[in-house]
Amino acid sequence: MIPIIEYASVLMLGFAAWLFGRLRPEILAPLGDLVARLMHQRNTRIALMVVWWWLGWHFFTT
Repeated sequence: MIPIIEYASVLMLGFAAWLFGRLRPEILAPLGDLVARLMHQRNTRIALMVVWWWLGWHFFTT
């Protein structure tokens, strides 16, 4: 039961951060702007691909 509560809490916090970014962009950057700025650099794109590969390799293959 506790992991379900933890996952729900993380989802609610993520939704709250997304909503706050949409309503008050001068305080917290919207998610789309953040991703666009992060993906501007080539090194960040490569690092993100490596992280996704690592997650897929360790969690989604059996």
